Amino acid sequence: MKNHLSAALLLMLLSACATNPVSQSSDFVLMSEKEELSLGKQLEGQYQQQLPLLDAKDPLVVYVNEIGQKVAKVSDRPELFYHFYVVDDATINAFALPGGYIYIHRGLLNYLNSEAELASVLGHEIGHVAARHAVQRYTQVKAYQVGMMMTSIFVPIQQNVGNLTDLFAASFISGFGREQELQSDELALKYAPNAGYDPYAVVQLLTVLNRLEEVDKKEQKDAGNKVSEYHGAFASHPETKKRIMQIVDQEKLQHAEGLVNHDRYLAALNGYAYGDRASDGAVMGQRFVHPELKLQLQFPERWVLQNGANALIARVRKEQAFFRLFLQPLLKRQTAEDVLREVFRKEKITYLKADKALGYAAAHAHVEGSAPNMKNAAMDVLVWLKGEQAFVMMMWSKKSEFASYEVDFNAIGSSLKSFDATQKGGIPRMALHVWHEGDSWEKLAAQSNQILGKFTAERFAILNGLPLSGEPEVGSMIKIVE
Repeated sequence: MKNHLSAALLLMLLSACATNPVSQSSDFVLMSEKEELSLGKQLEGQYQQQLPLLDAKDPLVVYVNEIGQKVAKVSDRPELFYHFYVVDDATINAFALPGGYIYIHRGLLNYLNSEAELASVLGHEIGHVAARHAVQRYTQVKAYQVGMMMTSIFVPIQQNVGNLTDLFAASFISGFGREQELQSDELALKYAPNAGYDPYAVVQLLTVLNRLEEVDKKEQKDAGNKVSEYHGAFASHPETKKRIMQIVDQEKLQHAEGLVNHDRYLAALNGYAYGDRASDGAVMGQRFVHPELKLQLQFPERWVLQNGANALIARVRKEQAFFRLFLQPLLKRQTAEDVLREVFRKEKITYLKADKALGYAAAHAHVEGSAPNMKNAAMDVLVWLKGEQAFVMMMWSKKSEFASYEVDFNAIGSSLKSFDATQKGGIPRMALHVWHEGDSWEKLAAQSNQILGKFTAERFAILNGLPLSGEPEVGSMIKIVE
């Protein structure tokens, strides 16, 4: 009986083959096209609930869909219905779900410089769909599950493989394997020119992504943080660059110079948020504003700010002094003092008094004990209550060094004020500027009050596909942030 079962499983594996729409070769897969499209629809429903998406009628989404449909028509699977979405956050990424659901983040859109570059990114993601990369991934995982079943027939084991659909739902954002990413690069260099776009846009896009990765690393090193690597469409590995350049040369021989549409693309971005949404707050130079929570903070020049998903964090460059502001949900009515004692119940509270913050009941305390990344810490803590939430603002350093940072901590704490977006402007937004004689990236950065931090000038240049030493032609349209 066991031998018959294992033989049946092997027969299923060996017979699960289908013709790949791109290569026209036989692929070993464990999912039919009908199942692939059904899975894509199911995952799309999950992402609709989980991601901050711009409305389908939003002009930027309409524009992205227009270009995406144009590229999809010349793909190897033009019969599919393709759907294009814009994720309303600052992430530099794009990804695809099986069946033709393509997502591009507003953060990546901000750094593209032409319709041709947009067509290249969308072509890359369409390539994943056309080559059935999601189905290949599914098959790898499913084959592993079957293999574990076969093994357990002879050697009983306990194996928790989890929910396969949940695994996929969490995995697509991070991209596919290296060979699949390279294949999608090649397909983008086929699809975008076939749709009428300049193949050289891919080279420009690669250059921008590489420069963006470099300035991100500089910012992280400058702050004293660990350097993380970018992963996504058009990986920056040297082999990838060489391979793509070879394909670009081939495409140039087959296609006349295609569309670029620089100005039209910039006009489509005008007025959209540069970084985080208003609902998430935003860092503007040394200032943090949160229009929805109606608060603002100002940090001394030596501090580096980062608006995370769950907290605003900051630190003194390359030093062990930190800041964190986060929300704590309340389950019942409590005083600010009780909330503070609860949050820091394992630490030693040496000073505690009732206070006011932004007109709300608050508690101010000095706390000693363990803090994030630091065991022997001293903390300045402020907690205030608003509705069913508690705001917790903590600043800390090593206990032995607390006095040397106290001036900074006091300055940050006293800068906490109400924020009125209608009077003082909102979050950073994309804007258009005509380059004049005498302009420079440094000059524009200074006029913005270094809105993007220490490296604003370099980021302005990268936003426009240029190095810091490069300048656009006088009279040309460029992007800035204001």
